[in-house]
Amino acid sequence: MNQPHLITPEQLAGMDRFYRMNLINSLSGYKQPFLVGTIDGRNRTNLGLFNSLVHIGAQPARLGFFIRPLTVPRHTYHNIIERKKFTINLVPEAFIDPSHQASADYPWGVSEFEKTGLTPYFSASHIAPYVEQATIRIGLELEEEQKLACNGNILIVGKVVEIYVPENGIFPNGSIDIIGQKTAGVIGLDTYFTTEIKKILPYARPN
Repeated sequence: MNQPHLITPEQLAGMDRFYRMNLINSLSGYKQPFLVGTIDGRNRTNLGLFNSLVHIGAQPARLGFFIRPLTVPRHTYHNIIERKKFTINLVPEAFIDPSHQASADYPWGVSEFEKTGLTPYFSASHIAPYVEQATIRIGLELEEEQKLACNGNILIVGKVVEIYVPENGIFPNGSIDIIGQKTAGVIGLDTYFTTEIKKILPYARPN
């Protein structure tokens, strides 16, 4: 068996910037890419690609994700702060390419919906746009933000107010069938994959 190769902080510091970025971003393993839909005060839509979705709580339901430091304008962040609403849309396998394109740095006021060909969908009770092509969509209200002292990244915490999921997309135990709904996974920033279910286990108890 091949032994793991040691990489030291000194070696990391000497690496090419983009090589190091890809290496560190892939350390956290398989992740779920998702599109965050927002709208600004002039009703201009925005769409951003992220991969840092985290479960915050179940009752009440809360989700969070991280935004990079505000060293440059972060359209998603500013729209969420201004309008207090946003959506999370899991990336379908069939729409990996346009979803990835939403990570491009478009100028302020240019809608990623228009540039990627993805379609905005508005519910009757939520001002932020969903992605029509996504079968799993979540509407959230901003609850709090936390700035990390170590690097300036911002944790956005939202309270879940709407969930769109097909009726056949939920297992009998309540879990959402992410695989059956053909949502994509991602490693690092640019390596997308599909997967399959191996087994579903019962809730673990000591005996």
